[in-house]
Amino acid sequence: MVYVDIEKCIGCGTCAQACPVAAISLVGGTAQVDQEKCTDCEACVEVCPNGAMLAVREPVAERVAVPSVRPAPEAIRVRPQPVPVSLRARLVPFVGSALALLGRNIAPRLATYLVNALDRQLSGQAGFTARGRGFRRRRRRGRGGQ
Repeated sequence: MVYVDIEKCIGCGTCAQACPVAAISLVGGTAQVDQEKCTDCEACVEVCPNGAMLAVREPVAERVAVPSVRPAPEAIRVRPQPVPVSLRARLVPFVGSALALLGRNIAPRLATYLVNALDRQLSGQAGFTARGRGFRRRRRRGRGGQ
């Protein structure tokens, strides 16, 4: 709490200007503090040239520790329950292994096969029609056999 020492206060108004919440007013040539507005920031105490503003801290009553009675801790034995494992958790390692096999062995071979097939198709083995390679042979065989 901030109080004014009336004997030291000369009514200069410096404390009223420094108060951020306007809790100090000049009445009859001396400063008066409105305790309801005052936030105990002590800005007025620092700026007062005569030391007329006093910050008084009231003591706070300390709590006396009361011993509490607690029961003695007991050891309780608990059997852990088995945690059920889901089917997904059991299958994840196998799926991972299968994907690794696919990625290392099968995928490169499949990619090579597809690239070679595409090259063969684009190279334009021009002697054959769009119907496929065996179309002419079948027709030849059909004519010659009759």
